[in-house]
Amino acid sequence: MLQAYQETRRRFFDHPAVRIEGAAARAARNCRTPQALTPQLQIVLTLRGAFVYERGSSHSLLTANHALFIGAGDVSRDRFVDDQPLDYMLVTPQVDAVAVMVGDEVAEGFAKLARETRVTGASARLQRAASVLWRAGCRNDVEIEQSVIELLTCIVHAAGLELRTRTAAADKLIGAAKELIGTAREPQSLTHIAAQLDVSPAYLTDLFRRHEGLSIARYQRRLRLSRALLELPETADIAALALDLGFSSHAHFTTAFRATYGETPSTYRRRMTSKESESAS
Repeated sequence: MLQAYQETRRRFFDHPAVRIEGAAARAARNCRTPQALTPQLQIVLTLRGAFVYERGSSHSLLTANHALFIGAGDVSRDRFVDDQPLDYMLVTPQVDAVAVMVGDEVAEGFAKLARETRVTGASARLQRAASVLWRAGCRNDVEIEQSVIELLTCIVHAAGLELRTRTAAADKLIGAAKELIGTAREPQSLTHIAAQLDVSPAYLTDLFRRHEGLSIARYQRRLRLSRALLELPETADIAALALDLGFSSHAHFTTAFRATYGETPSTYRRRMTSKESESAS
């Protein structure tokens, strides 16, 4: 039986604007962690299990249906409600730098959140965004950045902070974004695209998803995959093509291709070359 508190952590994303970690904690029922000071705003998202957040006389039960916002300077401890696995995500925005990812108005909201502790509901969208990042694996930097932006956007909504509403020239902005993406020889990061358009990555990704029906990362991936449709029948080295298209590995390329087109790159290449041979004979 577990007696002492055990915890392991891994780093998902480390950027001057935000640090995101995953924690896997185990302990016996009613085990309490030592009291600890949280020096800056931190958001806790539970993915599996439950625990009680104790701050003075205030006790809050946290599950995957909640988001916990811990104000800077908070002194608290956690209590395990049972001996089941507890997995949670720790999001630590750097209030003075987070504007680069979420924009000035939302950054001001984060600064206000840093002064108080609260528990809010976690929407299905927020739960999904956290689990996607949790299982990020070996995805490329653009896709991970997209997941981080999605997570921060969901956190903003969970906290009751709305992204700046900007409808004027939205079509023009999306057109400019697609032009930047479509003419780039390599995948562009969200922050790089947003900086060229003079908007925050959070605003751009939210507007792009609503306008196009898919994320910027997926939009870029589809462009690369459509190029693969043309080049696969002519290539002898699929692994080299995968790297040339900006995928991190042959396996990553195969997974993305199959998810989009329903067959592996090698099967597609074999089928297309077979058709070409039949046409030539």
